[in-house]
Amino acid sequence: MYDNESLIVNDVTHFYKKTKSINNFSLRVKKGEVVSLLGPSGCGKTTLLRLIAGFDDPVSGEIIIGENIVYGSNYISTEKRGVGMLFQDIALFPHLTVGKNIGFAIENNKNRNEVIINLLKKVGLEKFINRYPDTLSGGQQQRVALARALARNPEVMLLDEPFASLDTWSKYDIGEGLIKILKSSNTSTLIVTHDPQEAMRLSDRVLIMLNGTIVDEGAPDKLYKSSKHSFSARLLGPIMDFKEQEKQLIFKGIFGKKFSEKVIKGNNFELLIRPDAFSIPNENEKGFELEIISYKNLGLLTELEINVSGSPLNIKILVYTNIFNMLINVKKLLFDKEWAFVFPKS
Repeated sequence: MYDNESLIVNDVTHFYKKTKSINNFSLRVKKGEVVSLLGPSGCGKTTLLRLIAGFDDPVSGEIIIGENIVYGSNYISTEKRGVGMLFQDIALFPHLTVGKNIGFAIENNKNRNEVIINLLKKVGLEKFINRYPDTLSGGQQQRVALARALARNPEVMLLDEPFASLDTWSKYDIGEGLIKILKSSNTSTLIVTHDPQEAMRLSDRVLIMLNGTIVDEGAPDKLYKSSKHSFSARLLGPIMDFKEQEKQLIFKGIFGKKFSEKVIKGNNFELLIRPDAFSIPNENEKGFELEIISYKNLGLLTELEINVSGSPLNIKILVYTNIFNMLINVKKLLFDKEWAFVFPKS
């Protein structure tokens, strides 16, 4: 019935006491697709995973996993839903070997030993079958936990902040390795994270959650380039916000390109601009002339206080540091309006 989808959530609502935590939430995840749920604490991300897993029940709506309605007109308990789970707390049994940790999930399987060996090969740890968890690195423990979760051939894998305890670079390397394994198994994956970079690196699609609902979604590159909500624009990367006077100057073309009269007349808007908007003009490109008043190096980015020729105000902008290094001599920037986002004030 749902040949290409492993998970369908239809109009699900959930309350904690008298407060809505999930509000008419709908989601469809294709087989092998990796989807991240990104948003602040308390927006409903983990609650949604708990509803899908069956740890908590919605007050309304429908959840379908594979071919089965697990909540709605039918109800299926957690252990029979075809869901695998991987959390920040890896929770391997310290007194069991790697092999026995994985085997714990499939005690009644006749081909148990063969399954364990195949799973360890899949995660690259076949030589560690007789090791104990405390002798493994954090990344190796994550892979053992993943093998254990895959032991029951889940339709859907739920990952709740699984890399939060790892350092920045390790978690990206380990995360990419685990996602590669999940994709090779054609397992649909839902990741909860607070980290925009993690979501964008690991996912086919990112859902931005706020107050129990989706406010924006899309492939990482499209979401970064064309956010539909000011919250997601701010969340997904460096961005500049401007005060009213500065905004009006920019709208009217201080950077060489004007915005529509409709936007200027409305006046009830916020203007957000990514550093990607500024580049060094080629010989045949006009650009706008500026004077650098002050600057602060922020690593990848440099914050500039500038005065554009003829402007009554100094304006602070962000540019990429490699652009700044060329700007010192050129004293001109090119402005790409496609990297400027105009949103109604919330």
